[in-house]
Amino acid sequence: MEMEGEAVPALAVVDARFCLAEQAALAVAKTLSVSGNDFTVTDAATGAVLLRVGGAVFSLRRRCLLADALRRPVLTVQESAMVMNTRWKVFRGDSTRRRDLLFTVVKPSVIQLRWSTKVSVFLASNDAERVCDFRITGSYHDGACSVTLGDSDTVIAKIDRRFTVVSALLGKNTYSVTVNPGIDYAFVVALAVVLDEMHYQ
Repeated sequence: MEMEGEAVPALAVVDARFCLAEQAALAVAKTLSVSGNDFTVTDAATGAVLLRVGGAVFSLRRRCLLADALRRPVLTVQESAMVMNTRWKVFRGDSTRRRDLLFTVVKPSVIQLRWSTKVSVFLASNDAERVCDFRITGSYHDGACSVTLGDSDTVIAKIDRRFTVVSALLGKNTYSVTVNPGIDYAFVVALAVVLDEMHYQ
C-alpha cells in the first residue's frame, strides 16, 4: 500500500536502527494475557519477529514494555496517573524517569465520537504542547488511522485495524501498520499500542 504525499526526510524518534530504507509493512498481533494485552510485531512479508509488547502485571497504572526481537527493552509506555486514559507517556528503555521521556500522546477528551479519532503527539522537547509534533486522525473503531507530521497532510504511517471474525474468536487480533521509508517504525508501533489502550480499557 503506497502512501500519498511528499517525501519525508529520515525521522528517528526512538532510534535510527528502526528506520528502514524501504516502506515497512508490519503485522501486529494482539493477544489477551494475565497482564492485559500483549502484542507481537512481525515483518508482514517474512513473518520475522521485530518487536514484542507485554503489559506489567503488578503496576499502579497501566504500563507496558516494548522490546526488540531479542527481548531487549526499547520503550516503556505508561498511562499518566493524573488524567486517566487521555495522556500516555513513552520513555526510552525500561525507564519511567523524566529524563528518559521521548514523547507524550494526548487524547483531547475521555469521550470521542466513534467515527472520529484525533490524538496529538508531543516530543519531550515540546514542553509547551501548543502545537503538536505529530497527529493521529481517522476512525480507530471503523478500522483505519493515519499518522501525520504536525497538523499537516503529510502522512508518515497508517494503522489498519480491520480484524477477521476468526482471529477475534480465537482472542487474537492481527492488524497492519504501514510505515513510510526512513520513518522510525518502533515509534509508530508505540503509537498503535497507545491507541489500542485508549480505545479498549
